[in-house]
Amino acid sequence: MIGDSLDERKLVEKVLKGDERAKFDLYQAHKQKLYSFCVYMMGANDPAIEDILQEVFLTAFQKLSQFEFRSSLNTWLTQICIHQCYRHFRQKGRLVAQEQESLEGLLRSKAMESAEEHSRSEELKVKTEIVRSALEKMGSPCRQILELRSRSGASYVEIARTLKVPMGTVMSRLARCTADLREIVKRMISEGWK
Repeated sequence: MIGDSLDERKLVEKVLKGDERAKFDLYQAHKQKLYSFCVYMMGANDPAIEDILQEVFLTAFQKLSQFEFRSSLNTWLTQICIHQCYRHFRQKGRLVAQEQESLEGLLRSKAMESAEEHSRSEELKVKTEIVRSALEKMGSPCRQILELRSRSGASYVEIARTLKVPMGTVMSRLARCTADLREIVKRMISEGWK
């Protein structure tokens, strides 16, 4: 049986001489215990367990000549397995940190975008309120023509029909009322309209 120290020495000697069957026997003798250990360390659902197990045996076969039989072969393989599991944890930690950093960057940009959108929305509300307040300060003819043009999107012809005035009057009144509205808005802003 391989658990016996003498049998382990013979098996290691055969592996070191390049005996492929001895490699397979070593693998078969220890894979289930090491697999169970990986499951214990990493959890049964970690998809990296098979990769780690493969790395353990690759490392073991590369360093087998350094094995001095101070412990059992199983203990030595378990130490390699522990090292590989921790290496996986460090790599996974770096990946998680990178993903977290990336996510934070996305969230920051989304938050900034959202804040800018909110700011634009608030700015639009303020501007709309200023214009509404400025329109209230204007006389009825100007308020009526500006509302028809800006809110309803009425054409000059439609405004002329609605107000029963010539189209030239609509154009001149619209230009004068728009200039007056601009002046009222400027004055309200300079006076610190809230």
